[in-house]
Amino acid sequence: MGKHTQNCTLIGKGVYGTIGVDQRSRLADGAHFHTMIVTSTLEASVIEGDKLVIKSGIVRCDGDIRVSSISGSGDIEVGGDIICDEITFTGKLRCNGDIVCSGNLSVNGSLGTRHISGQTVRLNGVLKGHDVNSRALEVHPLRSTMFSRFDMDGYEDGSTVRHITAVTVEANHLQCRTLTADSAMLRNGSAVESATCATALGIDRTSSVLLVNGDCQRIHLKTA
Repeated sequence: MGKHTQNCTLIGKGVYGTIGVDQRSRLADGAHFHTMIVTSTLEASVIEGDKLVIKSGIVRCDGDIRVSSISGSGDIEVGGDIICDEITFTGKLRCNGDIVCSGNLSVNGSLGTRHISGQTVRLNGVLKGHDVNSRALEVHPLRSTMFSRFDMDGYEDGSTVRHITAVTVEANHLQCRTLTADSAMLRNGSAVESATCATALGIDRTSSVLLVNGDCQRIHLKTA
């Protein structure tokens, strides 16, 4: 990021109702919107508004995105933080900073960021992050023959998170250094170095936990 294509349509400073981005555009600093619908490519230093809707579009933001909600499908690349109420997105979301979501976060595809916080964090695909703090965390892999057929790299990789703090965790194909939860269910080749669980820890025969802390119930799960 930082290198922007010339011949962009400039969306100037001001307050807008609905903005439709149907050609390559640049959002000026100081622009605020109620709804932005992106069907092409949007570039910005910062993005501030209410609803950011991406319909097979691309969003590249050098700094922070501060909106009430992000939804749709496409590609999002953020140099700073994402501050929002909720995210429901399909595609690739890469954030060099933190994602702070006061509500729920759901991504189908790939999600890479430093820190994630939210009520329920649900990822169908690949998660790469330093730490996750949430009430509930669900990580499931995507499986499709089209990934190899169309050279779609990365979607079949395992998820990696250094530290997880949650009430409940349900994880598949996840590598984690430390996990702290009330209950955690680990399947499909998940590996945790140190887990602290208050109530229950479930592991299938393909998964492992090197060190278990806490007097929790051990559950042997069936492998899917």
